[in-house]
Amino acid sequence: MKQDRFHNAPPPPASKGFTLVEISIVMIIIGLLIGGIFGGMRLVENANIQRTIQDLKSFDSAGLTFRDIYKALPGDMRTPARLPNCTALPCSTGGNGDRSIGGAESTAAITTTDEEFLFWQHLLAADLISNVQPTNSLEFGDGQPDAPLAGGYRMTGNVNGDLIATGNAVRGHLIRNVTDSSGTFVTGVNDAAWHPISCRTMAHIDRKADDGAPITGKYMTWGDCLSAAALGATYVETGVLGFIWFKTAF
Repeated sequence: MKQDRFHNAPPPPASKGFTLVEISIVMIIIGLLIGGIFGGMRLVENANIQRTIQDLKSFDSAGLTFRDIYKALPGDMRTPARLPNCTALPCSTGGNGDRSIGGAESTAAITTTDEEFLFWQHLLAADLISNVQPTNSLEFGDGQPDAPLAGGYRMTGNVNGDLIATGNAVRGHLIRNVTDSSGTFVTGVNDAAWHPISCRTMAHIDRKADDGAPITGKYMTWGDCLSAAALGATYVETGVLGFIWFKTAF
């Protein structure tokens, strides 16, 4: 009789699934990894917010120190040859000496001969800032400082009156955090070229370093971040587009 070759074969091994304990351990590990990633992102964002605040305060302090030492404003100085290390372009270009940097809240595109650009070069020559290069390049990180949150910082003209018809009387100059290094500032609320920061981040900056109100104080905003375009407005943190206006003391 022919023997069945499968008769004495061992039974196939029983399939073994994951236990509830093993699944729970895997889910905990995945949760910890996801939490670590989001926690790390939040730490980076907070660090960038803190650096932004420090940057803007340091620019304000540098402008005030420059004015006190040289009796002129950086960018507006008629004879920048008085400054150390300022014999070549663009630093050697002087302003008109009218005690105001640029035009009245100028929204025009800038060039390397405009006071809004020379502002950074004169501060650099006076050894009051270090995060720009002595170059004719308008790019952020070169002739103008870059910013940790997005894009870089641009000086705008002197403001002496209401800011965007809000009823908030503003005096002084404004520094903006934008993504456009040379183009025109426009009045369109949703212009992404000068709204690089989320409203939630903008609100965080304002509450951390200022009065927490979007239209008053040294830190101000515009666009989707406002509950109303008037004094007393509050932040709409779910808004998409925001930007920093920093009001200087000079």
